[in-house]
Amino acid sequence: MEVLLNSKSKYAVLLLSSVLVIYAIIGGMLGRVSAQNGSYQQLSIFMEVLSRIQNDYVDEPSIKNAINGAIRGLLENVDPYAGYLSPQEVAFYKSYNPYKTAGIGALIAKRFGYPIIVAVLPGGPAANAKLGTGDMIESIDGVTTREMNIVQINAVLANPAAKPVALSVIRRRKTEPETVMVNREVAPIPPVEARMVENNIAYLKVPYLAPGKGDEARKQLDGLLKKGATSVILDLRYSAGGEEAEGVQLANLFLDSGMIGYLQGQKFEKKLLQANPKDALTKAPLAVLINQGTGGASEIVAGAIADNHRGTLIGVKTFGSGSVQRLMPLENGSALLLSVAKYYTPSGKEIQPTEVQLSGIKPTIETLDAADETLDPNTDDDQEVQTPKANQQPQVEEDRQLKKAIEFLRDPIKATKAAKPAA
Repeated sequence: MEVLLNSKSKYAVLLLSSVLVIYAIIGGMLGRVSAQNGSYQQLSIFMEVLSRIQNDYVDEPSIKNAINGAIRGLLENVDPYAGYLSPQEVAFYKSYNPYKTAGIGALIAKRFGYPIIVAVLPGGPAANAKLGTGDMIESIDGVTTREMNIVQINAVLANPAAKPVALSVIRRRKTEPETVMVNREVAPIPPVEARMVENNIAYLKVPYLAPGKGDEARKQLDGLLKKGATSVILDLRYSAGGEEAEGVQLANLFLDSGMIGYLQGQKFEKKLLQANPKDALTKAPLAVLINQGTGGASEIVAGAIADNHRGTLIGVKTFGSGSVQRLMPLENGSALLLSVAKYYTPSGKEIQPTEVQLSGIKPTIETLDAADETLDPNTDDDQEVQTPKANQQPQVEEDRQLKKAIEFLRDPIKATKAAKPAA
């Protein structure tokens, strides 16, 4: 005999199922449900809140939407890089290749609930649209990004390919959003830049640690050393994302022993990243340029150089992005994307700490460029921005950080005494 459930019975079943889902996520995935830490009590409160919504809300509620919101809030509060993915999003995640999939040519992370641009690829669509580090993407084609995870953001920025996307962007130190049209296309991987500065100083800029960039950096630097370079400036500003292996290879050029860093998680076996003496290239004095656009693999390099006392970091604190995500299949083809390990510097400092305000690697010598000043929280919001008058040539901004690095390599003691100490 078929039994027909009334509306309240259906909601009761949904309520019970919802509690079991939350229990599974909190207990099964995170392994932290216990009477000792108060999780049982929190689950009880959740059940009561859901029951109140079901019975007392002014309209008939969508329990499915409520549960999805609860899952999203749980993940976001724990891990900004996590995501609850639909079957379609799982398929996109598995096929996504940052070097071949269309997009806007920007490395993006979530901060304070919204996607923030960490860095843009030179010559890519975002760079051509004058987007940059610190710009917040409020909406994409009119859809708010507040409830999107990183996979969903990358998906909507990738499709439909070749069609421009309308971004509502809040610029650095601005309050009102502006609409920016950006092309969707595969951004070119920028080359390693190498040249001699101030006669005997090798300058090596690595804008993106994509596959093969470690070898390219080695060849470029080796050529400058053979031309007589006696010291090195490694420029990692606006270098974000990339591959762990490429970061390790780049750091190893300057380290002939010791640890480059390590990877560890609650249930992730500790993985040591060691320097190989055979891969070391030079012991020349070294200055490394970093800023808030330095993230991911480049932070592994900066942390290794600093903790091994191999060189001096000059600039401003890095972004703070260094974790590994794992895809965990769920029912109906959906999945949970969750960070399972973090990168640490040799001394044990988390590159991506839990507290956003503590993230990133500090420079040895703090030196702000003009772009960094717009990101400095101590900058006066009411400060007037000077614009060139008619027929007046705009001033070319001096690269203060590069200048400081050159001064340091020429006279380390004098440059250090004159520098502003890093906060």
